[in-house]
Amino acid sequence: MGSLKKKMVVFAVACILSVAPYALALAKDGMQYPTGFRRFDHVKSMIVEPGFIFNGQDLGAMVPGLHHIYANKTAMEGYRALNAKGETVFKEGSRIVFDLWQTADVVSGGKIVVEDHRLAVAVMEKDSAKFSATGGWGFQIFDPLTKQPLLDAQAQANCFQCHTSTSGSDFVFSRLRK
Repeated sequence: MGSLKKKMVVFAVACILSVAPYALALAKDGMQYPTGFRRFDHVKSMIVEPGFIFNGQDLGAMVPGLHHIYANKTAMEGYRALNAKGETVFKEGSRIVFDLWQTADVVSGGKIVVEDHRLAVAVMEKDSAKFSATGGWGFQIFDPLTKQPLLDAQAQANCFQCHTSTSGSDFVFSRLRK
């Protein structure tokens, strides 16, 4: 994935997470915690570190850690079309999940980076009727322990605002790994 695309993915996640602490404890959007999402197809993983600057902000400081992206079968069709054609519209029912983890270093002669604890589970869900005000996508972040939604309508609109900077990808930053 190109440098700009990597920056866009990180920017999207940062937009989502930057508003989470200020959001209401319960959202009224009807989005549910994505139980079983780790059985979805794996889109990609990346480690984001402090010092990653995008649009003048240290996004790596805002959302550092290990980011896993998963997609349900419907969303995977959109990702495959996006990789093949360079643009796409994801179908209704597409669900994309960002599983965000704090990392830890294990040192024993060398170093490995491991998942330490889950920070959040963020979801994009395509339902054009339900989420018409945000490009057909619902945006939600779930507390990793309680599985309760954290974003209110204003925070979701802020997420969407960040996603409007995408082009030809139906507001989706991430790309399927090659």
